[in-house]
This record gives sequence, C-alpha cells and structure tokens, in this order.
Amino acid sequence: MTTPAARGETVEAARRELGRCRDRLAALGPGRLVRPGPTHVGAEVVAGEPGPTPLERVRALLQELADDAADLAGEPRRAVPALGPHAAGDQLAVLAGDLLAAAGPDDDAVAARLHERLVALRRAL
Repeated sequence: MTTPAARGETVEAARRELGRCRDRLAALGPGRLVRPGPTHVGAEVVAGEPGPTPLERVRALLQELADDAADLAGEPRRAVPALGPHAAGDQLAVLAGDLLAAAGPDDDAVAARLHERLVALRRAL
C-alpha cells in the first residue's frame, strides 16, 4: 500500500495526462480524428496499409476503461456508445473518472495503469 501523498501524486499525474489527451483531441478536431493514421511497428512507421484512425484508438481505450471500471465495481460490462468525434475527449474524461472512482482511495495500481494508457494514447495521436 502506498502513502496517501504518493496515491494523490499518482492520481494527479493521471489527471494531468487526461488533460493533455483532451487538449490533443481538441487540437486534432473532428475531421482529423476520423482520418486513418500511419501503421506502426514498434517505433517505426510502416508503408502500405493505413493504421487505425485516432478516433478508433480512443474508442478502444474507452472500452478498456469502461470494462475495468465495471470489473472493479462488480457490475456487468457494457458497450461504450460510439458518439461523434467531437465527444471523444468528454467520453475519455468521464470514463477515466469512473475508473478512478471505482478503484477506491487505496488502489494506486489503477491510477498508475491509467496514466500509462493515457500517455500511450497521447503519443499515438
């Protein structure tokens, strides 16, 4: 178990990264969110077939967050509704908040994993 200060720092780091992701999504705008991105193998971009759209990357993470929150709360998993691209940042904020709430005050691992996922998402956008 971590100290309350360390837990607060981990949650705060996840919240800061959430803000960065929301800023990035807003900067991309709805049109860019639906355009396919490059295909990556590790750190290298591969020519040929386009990769997933930024919106597809966000939606995949949204479903993961919703599933994890449902598991922690002991509730059944549900599909996350596919709203328009303009709502991606708001959906991300709500589901990240739900996950942190379901984790409870002593679950530092959930906040750390959320931070890692959000960093990965932002870098993929």
